[in-house]
Amino acid sequence: MSDVESVWHYTTADGLHSIVSRNVLWATSYRFMNDSKEPKYATSVLTEAASEVRKDLDPAHVPRFDRLMRFAARNGLEAFLLCAARKPDLLTVWRGYGSAVPYAIELDATVDLLPVEQDSASAHPSPPAGWEPEIVDEDDEGNPIFGQDPDAIQIEIQRWTAVQYKAKPARKRVERIAKLAAKQPNPLSEHLLPWMELGGIDLLQLKHPAFVDEREARTVFEVNPRWKFVKHRATRFGLTPYIEVSAADDDNQYASNDRFVTHPAKKLPIRAVHIGPSPLGEESVAALREFLEFNGYPDLPVLKSDTPFR
Repeated sequence: MSDVESVWHYTTADGLHSIVSRNVLWATSYRFMNDSKEPKYATSVLTEAASEVRKDLDPAHVPRFDRLMRFAARNGLEAFLLCAARKPDLLTVWRGYGSAVPYAIELDATVDLLPVEQDSASAHPSPPAGWEPEIVDEDDEGNPIFGQDPDAIQIEIQRWTAVQYKAKPARKRVERIAKLAAKQPNPLSEHLLPWMELGGIDLLQLKHPAFVDEREARTVFEVNPRWKFVKHRATRFGLTPYIEVSAADDDNQYASNDRFVTHPAKKLPIRAVHIGPSPLGEESVAALREFLEFNGYPDLPVLKSDTPFR
């Protein structure tokens, strides 16, 4: 269950046109966000909390604690973020669009968004060297125990969640890891534990407090294998990885047990569309209503910002 009911995805006119006409939203690699500290901030907060907790540990538990913390930091994480705000008509966000007229699409945050499959093949179409299961352990007779097939579908999703601008969640995670470090390890669970327990993608709900005025909410995705879902587009940061996400419906949800959809839904869970500060009046509202009608959303409320920003 999402901890928010509605979110507002701010976008340009081009973005609105693409979202409504194609019924997909884009979740972008967290390494390519406007916040230059995005890839490292959450990990740095986690590391700082770990250094404090580590001081009070039994020395016998420190080596395992350090090893579990290396997993928890998720340095190899390649997550994708779909960002929105928890409020409409935020001047702080409108300002980021300069002279262009922006829009805010209100989304029903209780409806799941799922990655859209881009390639239906069951195996990598052009695998790189070493594209095979790694050896993670040996059985009693010395035979190798292999890890997961790299072509196996493994998707992790965190539904819409309010971004945290304080370090308290990181401290709680580190304290939980300290308790795990005091337990007797099991070889197989040691391999699975980092993915299943320690390094959840909710780590990416931590953001630098300088951005608190954005009142952000996020839904976070990690998709494997990447070749099946990831696309690339040109941005000011160069080629930028992203995934398409959409809702499930009767035509595309047969893959929902694997937490993805085979193609976009007929409709996204859009509740309303807000027009940002604009020099135009009712003509902008009429044009938007017509566009929504022609693209399968005939009865959506259209609101126009009263913020006197230009």
